[in-house]
Amino acid sequence: MNIPLIRNAAAGNALPASFASPGISDAIDLTRLASRLTQIIPARLTKARRPTLYDAGKQLLDLALSAVLLAILALPFAGIALLVKATSSGPALFRQDRIGQGGRLFAMYKFRSMYQEAPRYGYSPMTGADPRITPVGRFLRRTSLDELPQLINVFVGQMSLVGPRPEMPFIVEQYSAEQRQRLCVKPGITGLWQISPHRGSPIHEHLEYDFYYVAHRSLALDAVILLRTVRVAARGI
Repeated sequence: MNIPLIRNAAAGNALPASFASPGISDAIDLTRLASRLTQIIPARLTKARRPTLYDAGKQLLDLALSAVLLAILALPFAGIALLVKATSSGPALFRQDRIGQGGRLFAMYKFRSMYQEAPRYGYSPMTGADPRITPVGRFLRRTSLDELPQLINVFVGQMSLVGPRPEMPFIVEQYSAEQRQRLCVKPGITGLWQISPHRGSPIHEHLEYDFYYVAHRSLALDAVILLRTVRVAARGI
């Protein structure tokens, strides 16, 4: 099965291979940004720029913020773990192999939101009505609380607070050369896709958000994404 690089609503039209970098205001208006992105097919993504100060600053912020958040959230973590264990059989934490920066395999952590009997690897549920999800899991997924253990992955350097979401190996195996370019940066707990109008669709159907992030990443854009993520999670969307 081939995974589509970008869904093109206007199939058959000639599309530009690049576009001008918009300002932060464009990144805030995700509806407008999505409209622009779906008109782009990056036949060859420009080599991702790697500003030394940005990389060093982001690594320092990831380490500091993840350490602070892990300390602050220690009690809520314990409460959620007890709730998961008390309402369904199986471990509180769900461990799954994902593909990180440079194609490296790592173990990603989440609070378990599905029944123990559910297949370990498979496409993510698209709705809360999915029978694989536990009642507590529906709440955790709706509020994104199930993702919080990934702060551990950030602290040990496997992930970043912001970046493309890490995919499962069986999906990455089907990537084209263009799609694999999203692996040139660390995967994140959140990113442009999570705060976009397409967050209800599979990640691999909207990789244009990752291509945009790789080409235009900055601390300012990271801050915008984090703030929008908090707002989306608070709404329970």
